Amino acid sequence: MHQRLKERLVGAAVLVVIAVIFIPMLLTGPMDSGAITKTNIPDRPTEKFSSKLISVTDSIKAIVETDESGFISDSVDGSMHGDIQQLTDVEEKTPDKPKANETVKTESKAETKITDKKPQQKKIVKAKQVGLTAWVVQLGYFSNKLNADKLNLNLRKAGFPAFVEPQIKKGESSYRVRVGPEILRADADALLKKIKTKMKLDGIVLSYP
Repeated sequence: MHQRLKERLVGAAVLVVIAVIFIPMLLTGPMDSGAITKTNIPDRPTEKFSSKLISVTDSIKAIVETDESGFISDSVDGSMHGDIQQLTDVEEKTPDKPKANETVKTESKAETKITDKKPQQKKIVKAKQVGLTAWVVQLGYFSNKLNADKLNLNLRKAGFPAFVEPQIKKGESSYRVRVGPEILRADADALLKKIKTKMKLDGIVLSYP
């Protein structure tokens, strides 16, 4: 009894499954499984694509050569040819970069030339004394004028032609007591001997002025 019931339930389930699968197919008809006929993809190009770079001069030359309609005037044509010539000249004549070694050499040469030039020492030519040269006997060299005047006065009292000659050197004043002048050196030497004998003073004979 139970076995038959089970078989009936299984058979009913199988029938339901078959009905679910095939009934929609019978109602809607067979599905269209045809291939896609239309698409928005463009056709494949027939010409080959070239990625070659064309220089500016070649493109300008091609435009000038292929233009046969006569729309380009002589002035425009001449300017374009001038531009083409300038471009080609610039491409052909590239300035050479100065070498670092050459610059160093030129700088070193310039420095050696500058160092070789030694400063020329100017020759100092002493001016020759023009006129009559005499001789005097110098007896003292004082920084105080009072002392120089005192010695000068004593020499004059003794009968010697004495005089005081001031001198400024490095901002300091000094006073020289001298006797003379004498034209001959021999006379000046004789005068010095007289002063030594009479005044007990020692001095030197110098040219004057």
